[in-house]
Amino acid sequence: MNVFDIIPSEFFNCLSSSANNRAYADFLELIYHQYDKEISYRLERSYLRDVLAAFLLENHLDLSDEENGAASGNDEANFVLRKFINAGWLEEDQDDTTFEKYIVMTDYGIALAEFLQKLKKPATPEFSSYILNIYNRFNSKEYQNKQELYNFILKPTFSDAKSLSSSLKKLSTSIKKIIEKMNHEGSLESLTENIISYCDGDFIKEYSRLVHQQNIHIYRNFITRKLDELKQPENFSLLCAELISEEKSHKNLILKMEAEERVYEMIDSTKKFLHDDYNKIMDDIKQKINTYIHIAIARERMLRNKGLDIRGAVEQTLRILISSEENPENFENLDTGALFNLQKYEYVDQSSVMFPHKSQQVLHNTESDYFELTEEEIQRQKYILEQESLNPYSKDEMKKYMESFFRQNKIVDNSTFDYSDKTDVLKSLAAVSYAKENGYIIETDGTYIESENYVTRHWRARKNEQ
Repeated sequence: MNVFDIIPSEFFNCLSSSANNRAYADFLELIYHQYDKEISYRLERSYLRDVLAAFLLENHLDLSDEENGAASGNDEANFVLRKFINAGWLEEDQDDTTFEKYIVMTDYGIALAEFLQKLKKPATPEFSSYILNIYNRFNSKEYQNKQELYNFILKPTFSDAKSLSSSLKKLSTSIKKIIEKMNHEGSLESLTENIISYCDGDFIKEYSRLVHQQNIHIYRNFITRKLDELKQPENFSLLCAELISEEKSHKNLILKMEAEERVYEMIDSTKKFLHDDYNKIMDDIKQKINTYIHIAIARERMLRNKGLDIRGAVEQTLRILISSEENPENFENLDTGALFNLQKYEYVDQSSVMFPHKSQQVLHNTESDYFELTEEEIQRQKYILEQESLNPYSKDEMKKYMESFFRQNKIVDNSTFDYSDKTDVLKSLAAVSYAKENGYIIETDGTYIESENYVTRHWRARKNEQ
């Protein structure tokens, strides 16, 4: 099916071929805002006409060049409504009781208006929301009770993964535009402004948020396990049955084999993005960041270099060649003598030889003061050395650390620990590392504990009685 099998062939005419395409875009946005205030996409024609007429008057817009024969603002407003109806953006309806005429905004008109709004002011994506939504779905009651696994779990999970992938690709594309702009900076001032805007811009903020605060590695393994659970026979049968039922409600009949293929594809595509595509996109972004830094350094050196050395002469030559392609007439009158600096050389004789520098001689004997340490000083120095060599995270220290919790508890849960300090986090990690050797059994459930500054895996410990 082609898109013009659904929408009228004149759907885009107002925005493409008309001399008033900018005005029509504003009219469509204005109409959409009027409908957005109401409970339905249905307004009185007279009210909508008055709104358009007022907008035409306030903005001094004239549509007379379209041969609409309009003599007043109301006439021009009616012309706009007719044009939008012919384009398929609006529909005209009449009340059977009052015979009042209404204007209804079509689904395609709404979609176009929302699309134009997104182009004017793109929404800043919250990368973490996509992953958190997926994570929360697999922890929801719907998943636990196996209710609507396709509509409530798999379908929105697949959609969020696609949206996150698209947002990351847009982020990767945005730095490409920054690099292209960097290549055309012709002065140190404009170059500096470019670097400042880059550092203070949305790209660095979004990338930093993605790497530090919204890192998907925290949830990736958990989500992957839950996706694998969907492939279990019971869950998989429910997914296929719900997919067939949904397609049937939309008057689309699909076979069981086709449904199984689509479910498999949605699960595997989501897993592939989390483990492969995500890493590739992030590596691409990192590479482009490095490229930008190298270009900025090279560009700064080129602009700062005044041609006083060989490198400057080469760079100046390149600039001349580039400019000659744009303006060939300038190359004919070019003075190229400044590009070649001839060095002055003279004969080397005895007077040009530098006498070797003599090292300073010691003219008198030197000696060091000698003194003997007291017993108290020896003990103090010994204590200092012991403290410097002390390992606070050793096996023995971690055994003492764990025993302090087991004095009053048979099971130790790290959710009760204080992770406000870096030292507390390191002790917890070291205790788990030496747990088996110290006679403890560690159990985890795949969840994480978040504090103000740190994220650590949730675990429980008990003594090994064997």
